[in-house]
Amino acid sequence: MQNATEQTNLEKIKCCQEIVNEIQEISRRPVCRLHLSQETFCITDSHLGGIPYLPHNEAYPIGNDGQLLWLCAQINFAQMPPMEGFPSKGILQFFLSDFDYDGGFGLYSDQDGTVQGPWRTFYYPSVDETVTEEECRAKMPEQWEDASDLWRTPDRPLKMTFLPIEQEVVNHENYLFDTLFAAALTKRLPDASPEKYMPYALRNKTPEEQDALNKIYHQITIGGCKVGGYPRYYQDDPRLYSEECGKPLEEWDILLFQLDDDNFTFPAGDIDNMDINLNGGTLNFLIRPQDLEKSDFSRVLAQWACT
Repeated sequence: MQNATEQTNLEKIKCCQEIVNEIQEISRRPVCRLHLSQETFCITDSHLGGIPYLPHNEAYPIGNDGQLLWLCAQINFAQMPPMEGFPSKGILQFFLSDFDYDGGFGLYSDQDGTVQGPWRTFYYPSVDETVTEEECRAKMPEQWEDASDLWRTPDRPLKMTFLPIEQEVVNHENYLFDTLFAAALTKRLPDASPEKYMPYALRNKTPEEQDALNKIYHQITIGGCKVGGYPRYYQDDPRLYSEECGKPLEEWDILLFQLDDDNFTFPAGDIDNMDINLNGGTLNFLIRPQDLEKSDFSRVLAQWACT
């Protein structure tokens, strides 16, 4: 068996490529990417921003200390292609505070991100088609178009439609990547240090090495506006801090919903030059498998972060 000290730089890069291929092959999971547009939509449609669907007997939600909340996203699962584990019907909503509430849309108000209050989720298992847009608009304490000075995400309402289900693989920003990579490397080179073989630890000294590394970088880049798949973290994966917050955050393993401000690498649709308003970052919500199975969206792990 070859020792790590005997490997050339190019051999290390090739070893890294083999490991990335291996761990991504075993980590595939379904993802449904979102298409956003400025088309008109009805009150029960999937959309970002604007007026939320509210059943006849439901009041407009407010935050735990009375602050005004805004609809970030509404997903009508009946409009999404069937995806294992997710509901096949019903409406799921994500409400956030204005950015200036705590400098993070209400998501900075709790250390572990699972306690709702200045942000909230709602799920309606059945949809009442007799609910009208006028009825829901009348319940809003302030109209969307009258509060254009607030920092909301998105900065204007958009219709959401769904692309066909694909498969997505783990990326280097996910806490699982390092663990899987280290285990695979140890099988090949027991004396090797994982930190020296990680994609962004390797250096290129020749054009051949640069091309090989670029291929790996492209392969581990992940993002986009989506349901399912893997989250993109511009800063640390919050699940790395389970011990500090006193909760097993690694149990929050399913990406429920993600908005990504990177529309250049991951086009979101026909939104022209509109900014999703995340300051070049991502907003994502994760859920535990057992909670998703019960359609219980009261314990969601939320994070917004940018570079």
